[in-house]
Amino acid sequence: MKIFKYSNGKIGEQILLIEALKIDINKKNIISFVGGGGKTSSIYKLGEELKALGKKVIITTTTRMFMPESNTVITGKKEDIIRLLNDEDMITVGLLCEEKNEKIDYNKLKDRSSLGSCEEHIPRKISGVSKEIAESFIEIADFVLVEADGAKGLPLKVPAEHEPVILAESTLVVGVCGIDAVGKKIKEICHRSNLVSRFLNTDEEHIINAWDVAKMLASNKGQRKDVRCPYKVIINKADTIIELEKAKEISKELSELGINETIITTFKEKL
Repeated sequence: MKIFKYSNGKIGEQILLIEALKIDINKKNIISFVGGGGKTSSIYKLGEELKALGKKVIITTTTRMFMPESNTVITGKKEDIIRLLNDEDMITVGLLCEEKNEKIDYNKLKDRSSLGSCEEHIPRKISGVSKEIAESFIEIADFVLVEADGAKGLPLKVPAEHEPVILAESTLVVGVCGIDAVGKKIKEICHRSNLVSRFLNTDEEHIINAWDVAKMLASNKGQRKDVRCPYKVIINKADTIIELEKAKEISKELSELGINETIITTFKEKL
C-alpha cells in the first residue's frame, strides 16, 4: 500500500497508516471504520502495522465482513478469544453467518463433480458479536479495529437509519470511500443509491463529482453520522496519477467543510 496525506493544501507520502491517522500506539484504542468499499483492506493494513510493533489486535465487525482463512474465532467464547490472542498478535472475531454469501451458477459448471470443491471455496462472512462484548475486547487487546458499516463492496454510500453501528467507546472513526465513484452515475456506483440521490437532492442518473463525495464524507447524515469522537477520512483506490488528482480535489473540497487532513491510499506499488 502507498499512503499519501493531504494537509494544508499540500500532499506528501507517508510510510505508515498509523502515522497518517495520528494514532497514539501507547494507548488502547477502539477504531471504527465506516462508509464505502475499502474498509476491510484498510483495517487489515492497520492491523498488520500494529502487529509489527508487538501490539495485540482484535479485528471484528458490528455488521458483517468476510472471514479470513486463519486466526479467526467464531465461537463467541471469551476463553477461545484469549487463547488465540495469546498465540497470535492479530486475530479476527465474529459469528459465522448461516447462509453462504455467494450463489453458484450451476448451469455454468462444466463438470458437476467439481461442485463440492467449488462450494468449499465460496467466501464466508462473519457477523458481529453484541456491542457490549465487542467493547469488552479492549480489556484483553491493545487495539480493537471494527468494521462498523456495510457497502457491498461499492465505493460510496449514505447510511440507512440503522447504520452505521459504531461502538460507543470508539476513540477514532475513519470514514472510507473509493475514488472510483467519481465520474460514475449514482445508480451504478453507490450503495443505497436512493438515499444518495435524496441526500444530494438529485436523481440516480446524476454523475458523482468531487464535491458530492466531500459532502457525503463530511456530513453527519453521511459518513460522519453518529460520530462522537475524532474523525478521519481515507480515500482509497487512487491507483493512477489522474485518480490521485481526483483525490486531491476531494481533499480540497473537504477542507472547505472543515476537514483539513485527508489520507489517500492505493494498493498499487506505482502510480
